[in-house]
Formats: sequence, C-alpha cells, structure tokens
Amino acid sequence: MQLTVLGSSAAYPRAGGACSGYLVEEDKTKLLVDCGTGVLSNLQKVASLRDVKHVVISHLHADHCFDLIPYRYALMRPPNKGFHPHLYLPPGGKEALLKTVSAFSEGSTFFSEFFRVEEYNPRTKLKAGSLRIEFALVRHYIDGYAMAISGSKRMVYSADTGLCDELIELARGADLFLCESTRCSPEDSDWGHLTAGEVGTLSRKAYVKRLMLTHFWPDCDYTRNVREAEASFGKPVEVAGELCTYVL
Repeated sequence: MQLTVLGSSAAYPRAGGACSGYLVEEDKTKLLVDCGTGVLSNLQKVASLRDVKHVVISHLHADHCFDLIPYRYALMRPPNKGFHPHLYLPPGGKEALLKTVSAFSEGSTFFSEFFRVEEYNPRTKLKAGSLRIEFALVRHYIDGYAMAISGSKRMVYSADTGLCDELIELARGADLFLCESTRCSPEDSDWGHLTAGEVGTLSRKAYVKRLMLTHFWPDCDYTRNVREAEASFGKPVEVAGELCTYVL
C-alpha cells in the first residue's frame, strides 16, 4: 500500500502546488482521495487517468473538490472515451456539485455522464477495488468525513476538522495518520481546524504508528508547528511533500 501526495495546501495552492489530493494505491487499485485546485495536473504526472477507477471526496469545500470540474472535461476527450470512474460523494454531494456548475450548465448530467456518481453512506464501509473505506463525521463548518482506508495496511485521513473524539477513535492504531494541521500560529482560534500540538496529542492517545501533517496555508512557516507536533506526539513527525510517494 502506498500514498502519493498530489496537493497539500489549504484553501489556495502555493506557487506551483495544489490543494488537497492524495492517491492511495494497493495492488492495481488507484484511489484518488479529494480533488482540490491543481490536483488534476499533478495526478497526470504520476498516473494515467484511465487507471484511476475510484475517486472519493471528504467534503464539498472548494479546496477539496473543485478540480472535479476540469476532471469531467478530461473524461469527455477521445483518449478517455467510454471510461467512467466511480465518484463517491458525501451525502447531499450530487445536488451541491450541480449548484456549483449551474452558472454554465443547465444539465443534471454534467457529472453523471462521465463519472459513475453515488453518495456514500458514512455509516457503512465502502469497497473501492482492493481497498475498504470507513468514514467518521468530523468537526468542520460543513459536514465532512475523515476516512480510514484499509488494505494491507491502514491509513487514516483526517479531512478538515477541529478536535473531536470521532477522529481519535477512527485514527486508533493507524499505520499512517495523514492529518490536517492548518492553524499556523498560537493566535489562530479557528475551531474548524487543528493545531500541530492538538494533532500530536490526539495521535499519541490513538497510538498512531506514523504521523504526517498536511493542509498548510501557503503563507505560513510551519517549522515551529512540526516541533510542537513532535513534542506532543513523542516521536518524529513527517510533512506531506507534494509529488512524494510514501510506502506504508
């Protein structure tokens, strides 16, 4: 099982970078987790679109889903004719995406003509090729879902969240915990995101084996945050490097 980071920026991409997007692979299964601004470009650097048969979205904020629009146009082109990847959306996602494109599309099949669109049930596990996905509703401004992705290893992705018990339980014993660490200064009181110290503490409580921080404001220096996470976690902490591949 391996993870390739396609984008790790919060809200807007850093220069030359991308927002949230992660490619998880097990055997021949390639699963794209989130598809924010710039992710489609980076995805094509590491994989053929025809090899990515499953896409799952944690929540419908722009930095996690807006590249689904150019993705749809890529799928209508001749090289991808007849290929329809599964697109798994959170509850209410179909209507929300159609509202997003309503300014330039009046059709209800804008996405479903090229993706196999379905809304996942967060109370049940989802099978995506060789991988299984378990969801947990986390603490954000809109409904969003952290994910435990299991194959030969178990990776947990926090999505966007503030501190909550649901995330601690989902992360318990994870081989890799890929966790947002958006709040870059002690003065930041943003309840819908996590500080590095909070991430380290909850990872220690959940007996996480390996911790990787992601979802950074491009204008912030996170050097201090990494030190804070390591101090509260008690072990070295990794930082998600865009276009870097990690073996679990």
